[in-house]
Amino acid sequence: MPRVLDLVDVRFLVERFLSIRSAWQGGQGPDGCIYYLSNVTGIPLLWRACPNGVGRLAHDIVLPWQRRIGDYKISPAGGIAFTSDFDGDEKWALYHYTGSSVRLVSGEDGSMNLLGAWDSGGHRLAYTSNKRNNIDFDYYVYDSRTGESRLVAGGQGIATVEAWLDENTLIAVKRNTNLDTDIILVNVETGDTVNLTSHKGEEQNTNPRPLGDRIIYLSNRDSEYTGIWTLDPATGEARPLYNPGHDVELLEVAGGLVYAVVNREGASRIEKLTPHSGRLLPQAVHEAKWTVSTIAEARRGLIVSASSPTEGVEVFIIQGPRLEKATESPKLGLSGLFTEPWDFHYESFDGLRIHGLVYEPRGRERPHPAVVWLHGGPESQARPGFNILQQALQALGIAVVAPNFRGSTGYGKTFTHLDDVEKRMDAVRDVAEAVKSLVREGVIREKPCVMGGSYGGYLTLMSLGVYPELWSCGVSIVGIVNLVTFIRNTSPYRRHYRIVEYGDPDKHGEVMLQLSPISYVHRIKAPLMVIHGARDPRVPVSEAEQLVEALRSRGVDVEYMRLEDEGHGIVKIENRLRVYTRAIQFILEHLKR
Repeated sequence: MPRVLDLVDVRFLVERFLSIRSAWQGGQGPDGCIYYLSNVTGIPLLWRACPNGVGRLAHDIVLPWQRRIGDYKISPAGGIAFTSDFDGDEKWALYHYTGSSVRLVSGEDGSMNLLGAWDSGGHRLAYTSNKRNNIDFDYYVYDSRTGESRLVAGGQGIATVEAWLDENTLIAVKRNTNLDTDIILVNVETGDTVNLTSHKGEEQNTNPRPLGDRIIYLSNRDSEYTGIWTLDPATGEARPLYNPGHDVELLEVAGGLVYAVVNREGASRIEKLTPHSGRLLPQAVHEAKWTVSTIAEARRGLIVSASSPTEGVEVFIIQGPRLEKATESPKLGLSGLFTEPWDFHYESFDGLRIHGLVYEPRGRERPHPAVVWLHGGPESQARPGFNILQQALQALGIAVVAPNFRGSTGYGKTFTHLDDVEKRMDAVRDVAEAVKSLVREGVIREKPCVMGGSYGGYLTLMSLGVYPELWSCGVSIVGIVNLVTFIRNTSPYRRHYRIVEYGDPDKHGEVMLQLSPISYVHRIKAPLMVIHGARDPRVPVSEAEQLVEALRSRGVDVEYMRLEDEGHGIVKIENRLRVYTRAIQFILEHLKR
């Protein structure tokens, strides 16, 4: 039996893990306080940590709010703009908090509003909204002095405002596909827009920041990996500055220096780059087994939001060589049970080298019972961050295997496209080969469970159907079941982007059905748990409904948990406790031990 079961009941241990809290998206306000989002109360709210005069930080909630807060931006003048939705529907409404009141800026009408940036004076806020047709995001500027918003330019597709270049010009990023973006200038007076990175083929251009009279940004132009570039907004002339041979994921300008976050097989390395003779000279600031989600300028350094397997999800301050925690979220005395993953590599069916992570229970003899954890996206990556369920499973003596099957990001452009449309089945084979490889090496036992959310849920269901003898059980969370109905029923503003990845039902319908879990329902043998939010705007709950109906009509053991007040994932603490506790119990009941 796992080492912890003689000390506490399994259910109680799982509930303790699920009660761990997190802090993320740190930034600094004009008052010198550190701001961040935290779910300490049960939903993500905005918090503030201010110096208390004796060298410590005093933490408090910024404003009372009953729904989750998704994003925020602090005005140089002191106000705060933030977004919030209803029960996970991701129809983000935008609000302005002044300290004495909260004003609705845009939303609560079914539209989606994406927070942009305050101007240098802190009175004008740029944002984008799809209120016009529920598909395209137009550019707006809100004036906090009058309380009015003004449409400044029409948009096409999803776009976000990243910064103000000057008092009349916005710097925005327009998404052509999930892997193809452009940097756009928007004149707020005339409404004119200029594409600064117009290109042929696929190219990512993101994270623009003003740097003197130029714009510094990230791009994978002419490269497998994303590096740092600059361009002249007057002429559009662009040139590369730095490419480390790995993806640079985040960029910030602070104190005349450039900070970059580099993805090295999933782990984040923070580098400080000094502009010198038209080049950037890199110097490592911090490198750890962690995943950095955001970086922001601080008065004397950098504020970093990071997820670490042994530290949890927290906000840190980097000042020179010093790294300090700005937050310390409750861990319920479980820190001693956390473990770091180790990297594994294997050759798939066609010789392709695949990387992944293994969270191995400490003090347990191999081979381990295991759960194969499949990430979503698919334009994403299994990385060494903190995942409550993964840590709970390994604490119960169950190994967690997280392969980065083809289609994952972090390994270059070519690798990311190896699963497109008709090549989707190759990713399913990658998952099976990961299991076979680790079984051969004696790391895990035969017949693990498979689990994933969103695209990971899709891949879970495909794995259960294509390789039915390989698994003891499966858990699908907000998973795609039928690629044709998924594309037709997903939110209108997302449809174009998903068609590029999965295919167009009007052109590729037959192939899409062949690559859909619904076509393999008759082959699924392992017990299955299906979890889905009724308000999911990305993968509609109708996906889960058709799967459950098809399985039950064939007498397959399926446990279905439908959440009426959740969307694409489970946010509310009471729901997380109930659903994920049951999911782990389900795994323990069916896993070969």
